[in-house]
Amino acid sequence: MWSDHLNVIQQAPWGTCINELDTEASLVEQNASFVALLECMAVIRVSGEEAASFLQGQITCDVSPLNSGQAVLGAHCNAKGRAQSTFLCLRQGDDFLLLLPQDQVAPTIQVLSKFAMFSKADVTADESLLVFAPAGPDQATIHSMVQDANQGATLFTLPALGSLGVIAQAQAPAFIQLLQQHSIPLVGDNAWNLSQINGGLVHIHANQAENWIPQEINYDLVEGVNFKKGCYKGQEIVARIHYRGQTKVRTFPLEIHGCDAVEIGDKIVSEAGNGTILAVARVSERTLKVLSTLKIEASESQNLKLEQNDACQIHVLPLPYAIT
Repeated sequence: MWSDHLNVIQQAPWGTCINELDTEASLVEQNASFVALLECMAVIRVSGEEAASFLQGQITCDVSPLNSGQAVLGAHCNAKGRAQSTFLCLRQGDDFLLLLPQDQVAPTIQVLSKFAMFSKADVTADESLLVFAPAGPDQATIHSMVQDANQGATLFTLPALGSLGVIAQAQAPAFIQLLQQHSIPLVGDNAWNLSQINGGLVHIHANQAENWIPQEINYDLVEGVNFKKGCYKGQEIVARIHYRGQTKVRTFPLEIHGCDAVEIGDKIVSEAGNGTILAVARVSERTLKVLSTLKIEASESQNLKLEQNDACQIHVLPLPYAIT
């Protein structure tokens, strides 16, 4: 954990922060550069001589073209095509790393291991690695600086997601010192979650597992689903919905004013139907940003309400990518 190597502030339910929450959030809203040290994300390692073929038959993304250091967004679905977990899949040598929310590590290992026993593949939690995320206009410079320092960090970039990296626990102190020497702001979970909400990127937590098909969380719009690869678990249903154009629910970023108590799983209500909040981040004391599923027609409503507090003001924010 990063908290083993520097002082962090534990501020439930927002996760850790290194400075004040609102100070870190302002860096995101101002599009400033920073490095997020993430305790909310963890690593699953898939290894073995059949790791690639095993994953290819399990997840929505195509891992076959990945070279070492490359990554792709993906999901693991149940037989009904609903996402049990979502992750960033990174190729590291012959192994694959799945970066996903901490509360999804155990259930994802449990589900994948049931199928790994039929392949020469091992699925394990890799607690030796810490996750970090450079962000902002200087992230390419930060990327180069980290690589040049040769501290054992692996970084990768996706067009929709920005940069993420992993580094061994043993290298964390030197890595932190390097960032501090270059006066790079360090932030925690809330700031990174806010950046993901601004980017319209959902990372499914355990209490929302198996509730949503990949299209409902926009994974088909951010290259999290490959419709040309072979079969995978839930593929028939995911593909059928795609080719029939039956996606009536999408995920949208919302700004909520006048409320400081919102949790994943809370409901957004409107005349066009209800939505479910999938991600929450604090912007300031009385302003939050969330990602919520909504029926597409509900996203055009000016009368969205939070189910447990109808006095809040809710505004739908634009996505950085098109809904097609």
